[in-house]
Amino acid sequence: MDPRQTADAVAQAMTSRDHAALMALYAEDIVFSSPVTAVRFTGRAEVGALMSHVLAGFQSWERTFVFTGDDECVFGARGRIGGHDIDLAEHFRLDPDGRVAEISVYGRPLAAIAAVAAPPLAARHGRNRERLVGLISRGLPGALARGDRLITRLAR
Repeated sequence: MDPRQTADAVAQAMTSRDHAALMALYAEDIVFSSPVTAVRFTGRAEVGALMSHVLAGFQSWERTFVFTGDDECVFGARGRIGGHDIDLAEHFRLDPDGRVAEISVYGRPLAAIAAVAAPPLAARHGRNRERLVGLISRGLPGALARGDRLITRLAR
C-alpha cells in the first residue's frame, strides 16, 4: 500500500470504528505517541488495546485533510469525544510494506482528550488506578475552559 492508500484505509477504519481493520494496517512493532502522556505505547497488542478505548470514546471522527510523502502521511481530523469537539493532527510513518510503524497524535483541547483517554490508559495498572485517574481528569475540561475565559479577559 502507498501512503495515500494507507491514510484512506485508516480514515475509513476510524470513521466506521472498525478495530480489526485498523489493526490490520499496523506493523507488529508499531509505536504510538499520545497527546495525553509521554509514555509511548509499543507493539500491536498494546496499541490495539489503546485504540479499542479510543474508538469507543469517539462520538464522531472525520478526516479533514491529508498530506503524503514517500513513507509517511499527515492528516487532520475533527471529532467529538466525551461531549467535547476536538481537533487532531496525526503523523504516520510507514514501514516498507506500507503498514503503520509509528503514530504521533496531537490534539486540542487536550483536557477533553485526557478526560476520556486517561482512565483507560490507567486501567492497565488496575481498576483502582483507573477510578482515581477518572475522578481527577473528569473536571479538567470545565476547569480549563473557565480558566481560559478568565485569562482571555485579563489579557485584553
